[in-house]
Amino acid sequence: MHAFLRPLLSFLILTSSFLAMAQDKPKDYGISSKKALEFYLEGQQQSQWRAYREAAKAYEEAINIEPEFAQAHLQLGITAFLLDKSDVAVTYLTKARELRPEEYPALEYYLGLAEFDQEHYAEAAAAFATYLDQKSGRKVDIEKAQSLLKHSLFAAEAIQHPVDFEPENLGPAINTQYHEYLPYLTADNGMLLFTSRRPESIGGYQAMLRDFSEDFFYSVPGENGEWLPAENLGTPINSAENEGAAAMSQDGRVIIFTACNLPGGVGNCDLYASFRQDKGWSEPQNLGPQVNSEGWDSQPCLSHDGKTLYFSSARPNGQGARDLWYSTWDGQKWGPAKNLGGPVNSPGNEDSPFLHADGLTLYFSSDYHPGFGSQDLFVSYRQEGGAWSDPINLGYPLNTSADESNIFVATNGREGYINSDRDGGLGGSDLYRFVMPEEVRPEISTFLRGVVKDSVTKAPVFAAIEVIDIETNDTLRNVRSGKSDGKFLMSLPGGRDYIAYVQAPNYLFTSQKFSLKTLQEETYFDLTILMKPLESGMQIVLPNIFYETGSWQLTAGSGPELRTMAQFLTRNPRISIEIQGHTDDVGSDRDNLSLSQKRAESVKNALIELGIDPGRLQAKGYGETTPVADNGTEAGRASNRRTEMKITDAGR
Repeated sequence: MHAFLRPLLSFLILTSSFLAMAQDKPKDYGISSKKALEFYLEGQQQSQWRAYREAAKAYEEAINIEPEFAQAHLQLGITAFLLDKSDVAVTYLTKARELRPEEYPALEYYLGLAEFDQEHYAEAAAAFATYLDQKSGRKVDIEKAQSLLKHSLFAAEAIQHPVDFEPENLGPAINTQYHEYLPYLTADNGMLLFTSRRPESIGGYQAMLRDFSEDFFYSVPGENGEWLPAENLGTPINSAENEGAAAMSQDGRVIIFTACNLPGGVGNCDLYASFRQDKGWSEPQNLGPQVNSEGWDSQPCLSHDGKTLYFSSARPNGQGARDLWYSTWDGQKWGPAKNLGGPVNSPGNEDSPFLHADGLTLYFSSDYHPGFGSQDLFVSYRQEGGAWSDPINLGYPLNTSADESNIFVATNGREGYINSDRDGGLGGSDLYRFVMPEEVRPEISTFLRGVVKDSVTKAPVFAAIEVIDIETNDTLRNVRSGKSDGKFLMSLPGGRDYIAYVQAPNYLFTSQKFSLKTLQEETYFDLTILMKPLESGMQIVLPNIFYETGSWQLTAGSGPELRTMAQFLTRNPRISIEIQGHTDDVGSDRDNLSLSQKRAESVKNALIELGIDPGRLQAKGYGETTPVADNGTEAGRASNRRTEMKITDAGR
């Protein structure tokens, strides 16, 4: 049964018990047996004490004596629903309707709740509609009936068109008889992070919660691809308090998570960041009042470019009780949190945002948008201009009448991960993997991982790696290789062409192009990048410097390469370079020499505009005098039309 219904029905059953106690004659209930009335009144008393199992037994005894005892059927139906036996509730409430429907105007409301919980959506819709037609009842009941009628009408139609959904339990290496939830993976699925309440939690058993404290656990795949036994993430992220709902950067080096009631917090539950170091994780840092509020802030999602943090918050000035908010990174700090707005946010509750690696597909949960239960999973797509599309329900049976509150979709877009307490699990809430229904898959993405090494010593190099969309000149990823191992990992949306620039102090920068326009599923790149230590006389072709045809005017497409050159010179302030222009042999020697000189000077001037000292730069045109290929072919001539950079002084 939906958790939000429990206090409501408890109130209703207690209210009816006070009415019953004021009447003590069998005929007032349409029965003749005093003994049946005694059992009924006992049930009412047990209900006041919230002893619902004992109440149900008493109502059953009353019905055994008086099978036509309509009010006993009604109360037993409500009590069964409170005991999570909605199928039993439907039976008894339907009987009460048959016996004395005019006596119980709210019966249709209770019946609608039970039918909805059983996923009998058409029947639930009919019951709610009948209840609302009576135009009587408490305001809170009427509003809830209106909401659930909307859900029922949607679900009754949508359930006729189920999506493919066959979840696979992740097994005993991950799941236990306790609770596991909120899965999050790195871009290459090389690490699984999740929240769990189990005996190995640092905080142990918490008597007030009657459960173990929340901690983060993680697992990595073994040689056969199966998950190895999960381990506690340990201190300083985990503590004796509860930690839950985490997001990882695509390379697993940053974790942003929720912790509550820590000293110095902004609110009761705040977002914190911790960074992986050579010897464990850094002390968690509160993200501060720009992100956190005095209320509840939780369930973070870090975009795959690391520039936007999405999360759910119960702060004031939202559109509902809980909304999705976001904050952007300016290179130094997180900016003020902003409401994501409609149509994603609603008067209800929106939680668990997850932005896929494509940067366009946002998954989240909501109890307001039309669905199958109190909390369903939805998807919204980023439109041109940045607005989000109307939410789309992920469909049945991925969504059900139970709470579906979070989803993680792997980089390839084909695999999804959820937690569920469905039958057949190992106990409590388990983690499941499934094939994403095609109707709600994101754009195909992949990942790029590798290692940066010194070309001579093969030692790992701590380098900056920037990946740029060739068509738009936008920087999509900006990561660093590991200090101790030189490794890096990033996701990349498909359907684009990229340039990756790699730089490190005292090394010559390098670049590499990638085309993902015809990316096939399950495709990814593993690279070993060798960096050449700086030496005087070194020379490199600049393949991404472009000019207008027959001109020395640089095109906009040269921007990324020019910026990279400027960064390289800034990181290595003692070196000097010669910018060389080269042409093919088409045209006169004099014209080619002049053109190559002007092109070299264009690059020099562009670098000066980017802040480089002119004294470190020389520009020289070589015309057609130093070909690197046969000018007798178009491919050869294209190779000869080039710009190069030579290290004239390595500064050593």
